[in-house]
Amino acid sequence: MPHTEVAPQEAGKVRVYALSLSDAEARAMRDDETAQAAALGIERIDAAYTEVFRVADLDQLGLAGYLRDGNGVNPEQIETDRSKLAALDGWVMIVYSRAFAGQSLQLAPIPALTHIGTYSESGPETSVQAMEAEAAQPYTGIPRVSPPEPAKGGGGKTMVIVGIAVLVLIVVWWLLA
Repeated sequence: MPHTEVAPQEAGKVRVYALSLSDAEARAMRDDETAQAAALGIERIDAAYTEVFRVADLDQLGLAGYLRDGNGVNPEQIETDRSKLAALDGWVMIVYSRAFAGQSLQLAPIPALTHIGTYSESGPETSVQAMEAEAAQPYTGIPRVSPPEPAKGGGGKTMVIVGIAVLVLIVVWWLLA
């Protein structure tokens, strides 16, 4: 099976693999991060960003609908592989880019994993607007060379008054006790 490159800091990719495993083996892999990593031919994977499930569990939605509606995969990419996705009937493994923790890796899946496709998540259509206000420009603040000096006086008199009040309260408490 050909090796698949994972680019460093890869983001927004969804890899779909068909699993040629028994139900028991697939269920065991679903909950085992080490088994998932070994199946992809790597040492470690973040299983929070992988899914192993039976295609039949998607019911009417189907795998193509799940990728499109549940994962935001670009609909044009799904259309090109719609027949392959519709033909899957066993267990699948979906691996998101974040599962690789930004590492550059070379995947060497075991023969029981068949790579169906790698799809791109569609991001929201956003346009970049230039910020022209002076406040938005870099380094527009006025640098302070030294911190401002605190106000002088008044603090000592307040502390003396508080001290005398505390002393009077202690004497009154002592006399009443």
